Amino acid sequence: MKKDTKTAASKPALSWYKRMDFSKKTALWGFIFLLPWLIGLVFFFLRPLLNMLWYSLCSMEMVNGKFSGTFIGTGNFEWVMGVNADFNRMLSEAFTNMAKEVPFQIFLALFIAMLLNGEYKGRGFFRAVFVIPIILATGVATFKLREASLADVTSEAVMNMDWLKDLVINSGIPTDLTNLLVTYVENIFTVVTTCGVQVLLFLSGLQAISPTLYEVAKMEGCTQFETFCKITLPMVSPTILVCLVYSIAESFAHAKVSYGDTTIEFSSFIQSITFNGNSSYYGYGAAMSFIYFAATLVTIGVVCGIVSKGVFYYD
Repeated sequence: MKKDTKTAASKPALSWYKRMDFSKKTALWGFIFLLPWLIGLVFFFLRPLLNMLWYSLCSMEMVNGKFSGTFIGTGNFEWVMGVNADFNRMLSEAFTNMAKEVPFQIFLALFIAMLLNGEYKGRGFFRAVFVIPIILATGVATFKLREASLADVTSEAVMNMDWLKDLVINSGIPTDLTNLLVTYVENIFTVVTTCGVQVLLFLSGLQAISPTLYEVAKMEGCTQFETFCKITLPMVSPTILVCLVYSIAESFAHAKVSYGDTTIEFSSFIQSITFNGNSSYYGYGAAMSFIYFAATLVTIGVVCGIVSKGVFYYD
């Protein structure tokens, strides 16, 4: 009797899942796997974003080691946009740099991806030479060094290739060949840091194009330029849209702007205003951050709205 009771109790749960069709089961498991990311989104993005919005509308003070805010409406935004001239100039400069950098990054990434996707001997080797640094750079980027001294040493070691030149020379390789190798590594590093992820996205998009389309175009007598314009470009247009969103976000996240006689990241300027030793400036920093975030979001939305009209979607 006990065995029958357990079987009867378990049947409703099993029948509920079994009655679901394949698409519903797929959606259910997709939601389950997506749930940790959604929880992280709420606690590590939406909650801080709402806190930042509240701080931007308040005059912040430190009382007994805790933040205390007095609602002042748009006072912080008026100071940022009307009084602080540096912020407006830097915001304009960030937009200008983004408009110049992003199209070049997209063009360069697509060009490199097409070279890596071509049919020639040693293609696998050249793909590995280009892709491995991207993977390594992504892994290193996730492990950020917080100590200033270590960060400075690491940055100097990566950007200054003299250590690599000395290593190669000591191994017995001629100086001319060494300079050539070091220049190649520097160029690869520059490309990787600017459009490495976009290259991978374009490469996957190009590999998804059916070879039959190119064979038909060749039979019809299409030139390579016509094939690119009528087949390759439309088929990778969804990838172009994705790369545009990524490139714009990256450009704003690491925007370099002039500040006095030096060049700093925009985020560093906002941090210098926020944490200048006066707790009342927390509201100003929050207002700057919110304006910058909103400007990034609006730019991505406008660009996506324009570019998406020319995107070709296929089954």
